[in-house]
Amino acid sequence: MSVPVAVSAFAVWTPAGVFIDTTPEAGAPDAPLAAWPDGPVLAQVHPRARRPHAHAVSLVRLAHQLLSERERAAPPALRLIPRDEVELSLGTVAGSASADLEFVEGLRQRGVAFGSPSTFVYTLPTAAPAEVALALGLRGALTTVTAGAVSGLSAVARAAARIASGSARACLCGGVELARVGERWAGPGTGHEAVALFLLEAVDASSPWPRVEAWGLGFGEAASTGTDTLLEVARAVARAREQGGAQAVVGSSPEGAWARLQVAPSPSRGP
Repeated sequence: MSVPVAVSAFAVWTPAGVFIDTTPEAGAPDAPLAAWPDGPVLAQVHPRARRPHAHAVSLVRLAHQLLSERERAAPPALRLIPRDEVELSLGTVAGSASADLEFVEGLRQRGVAFGSPSTFVYTLPTAAPAEVALALGLRGALTTVTAGAVSGLSAVARAAARIASGSARACLCGGVELARVGERWAGPGTGHEAVALFLLEAVDASSPWPRVEAWGLGFGEAASTGTDTLLEVARAVARAREQGGAQAVVGSSPEGAWARLQVAPSPSRGP
């Protein structure tokens, strides 16, 4: 029997700003993330962090804000599943491109014997998510998903499948595209910087959160409702929560990978 899956919270950071459980805007193309002066200070979230890469800092700050809001806003009966049971799954096209370019440029400037150790450790696409896990105490499985333009949507669909099957109780999932070094683009991306995170949890019938009713991913089926599929997921969750009705998001990559997700209001919401 399939376990019901709900989106209990989401957070999106784009060039237009930071959106916590509210409908996000994409912002200008080819623009960096918006400034977030009121966001959490990394030293207070992760006191033992040593010279973390900006990519990891952005992820840690947004993930911390999402989990803090989830814990603050939910009634006592809906306490967050213990963090040491929460999985982490992030999709990415750009991967660690910004850290890769910074490291290579450092070698060119200072010589091959003087590469920056603090940058080198972030030249793997799993490094920044690992920093999130360390900072926030997430001890479940950690995965990085690459499926072209639908990498982030694929990570969310994969998380829904794991929770529905009973393989996990909760997963912080989504996508991250941070590939700028100053004014330069270090690698492929979606046209602008963005981080979109969703907290999926196993729930019961009394849960008030929108449900993930259907999901799928594969290769060879090309269908799409747009390019910013993770922003569409956030908008679909907001619509399901506020307006009702099932909301579907479908995406595909030029290489043929595809993913889909359907979100609907909680049965407890009523007509």
